[in-house]
Amino acid sequence: MPWFGACMRRAAERFRDWGLEWKVFLMTSVVILIAVPLTGAFSFNQAARYIEEYAYNAADRTVSQLSANVGNELKNVSDKLYWINSSDELARAIEWSQNRSDETYSVVFNNVFSLFSKASLSSPTIRGIYLYTPKGEFFEGFPAARKETDFKETVYYKAIKPSSTNRWIYTGQNPLFVQEGAVIGLVSRPATATGAVELDNYLVITLRADYFERNLQTIQLVPDGFSMILDENGQPILLSSRSEVTEQFLDQAQVPDFSGKPSFFEAKLGDETYLVNHKPIPIAGWQALVVQPKKQLLVKIAYIKYFTILLTVVLLAFSFFMNKFIARWVTLPVRRLQRLMSQAKKGDLDVRFASESRDEIGELGRRFDELLDQIQRLLKQVVEESLAKRRAEMRALQAQINPHFLYNTLDEIYWKSLEFNDSSASDIILSLSRFFRLSLNRGEEATTAGKEMEHVEQYLKLVNYQYRRQFAFEVSVDERTKETVVPKIILQPLAENAVLHAFKDNEYQNNRIYVKSFREGTDTTVLTVEDNGSGIDPELIGLFNAPLVDAASGVASQSGEGYAIMNIKERLRYFFGERASFRAESRVGEGSRFEIRICDAKEEAPHESTAGGR
Repeated sequence: MPWFGACMRRAAERFRDWGLEWKVFLMTSVVILIAVPLTGAFSFNQAARYIEEYAYNAADRTVSQLSANVGNELKNVSDKLYWINSSDELARAIEWSQNRSDETYSVVFNNVFSLFSKASLSSPTIRGIYLYTPKGEFFEGFPAARKETDFKETVYYKAIKPSSTNRWIYTGQNPLFVQEGAVIGLVSRPATATGAVELDNYLVITLRADYFERNLQTIQLVPDGFSMILDENGQPILLSSRSEVTEQFLDQAQVPDFSGKPSFFEAKLGDETYLVNHKPIPIAGWQALVVQPKKQLLVKIAYIKYFTILLTVVLLAFSFFMNKFIARWVTLPVRRLQRLMSQAKKGDLDVRFASESRDEIGELGRRFDELLDQIQRLLKQVVEESLAKRRAEMRALQAQINPHFLYNTLDEIYWKSLEFNDSSASDIILSLSRFFRLSLNRGEEATTAGKEMEHVEQYLKLVNYQYRRQFAFEVSVDERTKETVVPKIILQPLAENAVLHAFKDNEYQNNRIYVKSFREGTDTTVLTVEDNGSGIDPELIGLFNAPLVDAASGVASQSGEGYAIMNIKERLRYFFGERASFRAESRVGEGSRFEIRICDAKEEAPHESTAGGR
């Protein structure tokens, strides 16, 4: 999807523009958002699995305990049955029923009664024992407690008649005796040494059902849980409790066959899901069931779920807080270093990054401090070299005074001295003296516009003597400009260019030089040197008017006049900065004009202050 890729690219571009603190916070927050919930979910799933497994195992152990308790009690009764079957009293009673004994019924009854009493006393669950023979009945208890019901009309007989094995029968009321409450009957065919198993004799041991129900009630279950015993037909015969839930379960749960089912399964009752654990009671062919609502059984899982969610939210909030704190703490030295760099960018090179840390940021800060120290050393060196350069330039500029000019002047003085009738010798000597005094300027680089105008005037006088007054000149000084501070020797090179170059091509015929100073407006001093010579090549004029940084290399490679003008422009920029400007105008064959403009400083300028001190 192209739009998705475009959105991702825009998001990445915006992300790159974020601050380092937010980048660190966002990236670590993504890790936290992934790690913390996944850790919580994994922990919850593991805990839920273990708790669920433990709950299921506990329910299985409970139903196993229930099955074992009921099975053990039924086995004890079965053992009593075996003991009765192997007794002499039962054997004599069977012989009597077959008319093979001369004993009277009362004697036999008393013997059997004593046998049954012993068996009943040895087991608290046995309520009574009954023996049926075609010739007579034998039982424990008073004859008045015996119902008039014929044995062969009871459920006992109907259950044992088609079977050759013992049968366990649950009935709500005792079908043989007048007794309250449900009973469980063990019905069998007496087996004695006489081999009378096939005879029409039946032995019934009745058990108290309430004993087993109390056993079911002692099983520890979750709220709304219950247990029960099902017979071989899947019908409930014993219940730990009866409630709406148990009735609903009995009505809806169709679980008659457990042979193919696992040891537990789930049953849905309305909106509630129940866990059903079952175990067989082999001795009776019954099933022990424990039914518990899963919600209650796994209530600890729900607790762990809510606790995990709450803990995850708390940990996320705490992690985001700590993440933000750590991101700010980690990036704080970077921001401090950034502020120091901004201060250094504005010119404050005295700032330093003080840190005792030995990590990457601390090392970067130390490198930054070393860089500032190096810059300060280099700046100091540059300043010293610049001052030395200025002094060298001034010495070079002063040395630019053509030695031939000095020699010719001295020679002229010499010859004039020979001609005693020429009074101009004294004027030449006076102009030369004044010229050198203004050039030296007591060693100072700064002078005034008035002195500079006088300096160029003395120069033109001397040159005019050399060239036999072949050109005229005029120096005009505005009184308002005399005190303007300027670098020395900035007009004389311009006048010298006109004499040496502009007039030479015209063979010094009708040439003029005009040097002026005047005020323009209230804040600008203008110095001009103008001639009517041969003019300057346009390409060279373009170099003269170019910014100093662009024109320096090109102009310096030209003739001497180009070097002198470059020197003038550089010194003007050094003294005044942007307050001074230099402009050259010329037409070939029509002359040239050089203009220097100096604006007054609104505030006290460092160079003016220095010049004034000199």
